[in-house]
Amino acid sequence: MKKKILGILIVLIIGGLFLSNRVLAAWTQAKGHAYNQLTLSYYVNDHKWTTVELNNDYTTKGINEDKIHRVRTSKFESLGVTYYGEYGIVDSLTIFTSIPWKKVSSDDIRQNSDTTGIYGVGDIDLGLRYNLLRNLFGTGVLVSLQGAVKIPEAYEYGDPLLELSMGNGQYDATFLLQLGRGLGKGYAWFNAGYKYRFENDELYPYKPSDQIRVLFGGGYSLNSWLSVRGYVDYTRSVGNATVSEDLRNYAILVGKTRAADQDNLLIRDTLGLEPTSLTVSGGLGFQITPKVQTVLSYARDLGGPDWSWARWLRSKDTGRGETFNLALVYKY
Repeated sequence: MKKKILGILIVLIIGGLFLSNRVLAAWTQAKGHAYNQLTLSYYVNDHKWTTVELNNDYTTKGINEDKIHRVRTSKFESLGVTYYGEYGIVDSLTIFTSIPWKKVSSDDIRQNSDTTGIYGVGDIDLGLRYNLLRNLFGTGVLVSLQGAVKIPEAYEYGDPLLELSMGNGQYDATFLLQLGRGLGKGYAWFNAGYKYRFENDELYPYKPSDQIRVLFGGGYSLNSWLSVRGYVDYTRSVGNATVSEDLRNYAILVGKTRAADQDNLLIRDTLGLEPTSLTVSGGLGFQITPKVQTVLSYARDLGGPDWSWARWLRSKDTGRGETFNLALVYKY
């Protein structure tokens, strides 16, 4: 694990090509300038979309990619405060981090233990954004390369089948190409990239699927003190999740699966290792002073279109949740 951490940090420092999924825009901070954001957020989820079809005895009947079911699931809640900050090392290079503190609870866990929830620091993001081009082919489009490593070292990872944890316990590295352009009183941006997810070998080894990410959005200033912004986030698993024999045997032992070959149930349902999701978000920004701003925003997971030519955009094997955010921003 230590060699893995060292390797990731070396690539981060030398290449400057990592991405944080909390950073959406391509612009970098000027040298010596900083952006600080403190966000209070509440997330709730009590439904999911699944492609798993079950027999009457809860063994896996099969996977039907063309038939996605929306079903009720145990309620999951997360209430937290996250610090996000970025600092301009030079005009073209910005370092950033995201540090969340949260309390999470699940009705499913309550049914199996006396624990109502856990709290503490979650996964920490650390990354760099590098401005590659200021004006692409004279179009005014800004081009940046950005990325982050997700670090799961601030908490103890628990039993993946029976306990809650502050994160999913493994490292992620996300690479992204970012485009951005100012549009009068507004701006627009587009991101596309790849998230590589390492194996979780803390207890019973498994590897979540890598993901392709596409995001786009923008904002507009209505007047000197009010602005609107929004974005769309599409994340698609590439389908390379794996579970170990130890985890399969343990799942049978604790009653999570009925047969030794129930990989689909563990990957698609129990652990959610191959999610595909479509999320939209909108918000209002209130300028208090030239350096201070508050932002109210709301995000919701959508099922996606049901048209035959666009069914690949549909959410599957993921939760249907919504997030409420209140943020305080200070820039200098």
